[in-house]
Amino acid sequence: MTRATWRDVDVDGATVRVMEAGTGDPLLFLHGWGLTPRSYAQGITRLTAAGVKVIAPCLPGFGGSAGTGWTHVSMGAYAARVARLLDVMGIEHPVFVAGHSFGGGVAIQLATDRPERVRSLTLVNTVGGAPGRRWGLTDASWLRWAVGTVGELSTTGLVRAAPSLLRDYLPNAVRRPATMLLTARLALTASLAGQVEALVAQGTPVLFIWSDSDRIVAPGALADVVTSLPAEVIEGRHGWLLTEPEDFATLMRNALVVHAMLERKRRGRAVVLPRGASLADLIPAERRTAARRPDEPAPAPGRMHR
Repeated sequence: MTRATWRDVDVDGATVRVMEAGTGDPLLFLHGWGLTPRSYAQGITRLTAAGVKVIAPCLPGFGGSAGTGWTHVSMGAYAARVARLLDVMGIEHPVFVAGHSFGGGVAIQLATDRPERVRSLTLVNTVGGAPGRRWGLTDASWLRWAVGTVGELSTTGLVRAAPSLLRDYLPNAVRRPATMLLTARLALTASLAGQVEALVAQGTPVLFIWSDSDRIVAPGALADVVTSLPAEVIEGRHGWLLTEPEDFATLMRNALVVHAMLERKRRGRAVVLPRGASLADLIPAERRTAARRPDEPAPAPGRMHR
C-alpha cells in the first residue's frame, strides 16, 4: 500500500499543508469540516491502487494551512485557494475532484469558478442543499444539529474514529475556534443546488453519494438535481469514510472508472459496454442502488453494511 507524504506549499504567501500519495492521473480530495486529510489516510492510500495520484490539501484554517481571514470565510475564497494550489503545483490538466461534507461544497464551488480545473465531481454526503426548509440543514436549529453530531457515531464507530477526532478535530477547535464556527455556519447555509445543475448542464460528470443514516447533513435541494448517474445511497452514517476505508476506496475507484467513460462519451469516443448495459451498471450491484431519493427506504438486498 502506497505511503502518504506531507509538504507545505506556498500559495500567494499563504501556507497550504498538503498530503500526497500515489502516481498517475491527479485526484484532488477535499476533507470534511473540522478534520484534515490525515483522518482519511487509510482510504486515500488504498485508493492509489486505481492508478491515481491523490492530492489532499488541508483546507484554509485547518491542519496547519493558513486561514483566509475572518472576513473572507466563503466557499469562493476556499475554492480560490485550492485552485491556486493546483496552479502552483504545476498540475496542467483537469483533475478528478472528490469532496466529503464541507469539502464537497468547496468542490462544487471550485468546479463553478474554475471549470477548466475539474474533470469530474464525486460528492460524498456533501453540504450545499440548504436552505431547504424540509430537507436541508437549516430546517434544524443549531441545537438539533449539535445533537445529531453527538449521535452520529455508534459506540463502536466512536472508538474507531477517536484517533482521528483527537488528532484532527480537537487541535483545529483549540487553535482556530473562530474558523470552526464560521465554517460551520457556512456549511449550514450553503445553497449550491443551482450551481450543480449548471455544471451538469455543461457536461461535468457529477456523482452524489449519500448515507441513509446521516444525522448531520441532509441532501436538501441537492436531492432534486438530476445527473447522468443515479445517486449512490449506502448504508452508513456521515463519517463512514473514516471507519470503512476499504469500502471508501472501492466506491471511489468505481466512480472514477464511470467518470472516465462518461468523459470519453462526451468527447465522442467509443464506449464499449456489454449488450444492454448502461454506464451506471459499471458500479457493481453490491455498491449501488436503483435511482431514488436519499430519503426513500433502500431495498434490502445488495446494501453496504457498516
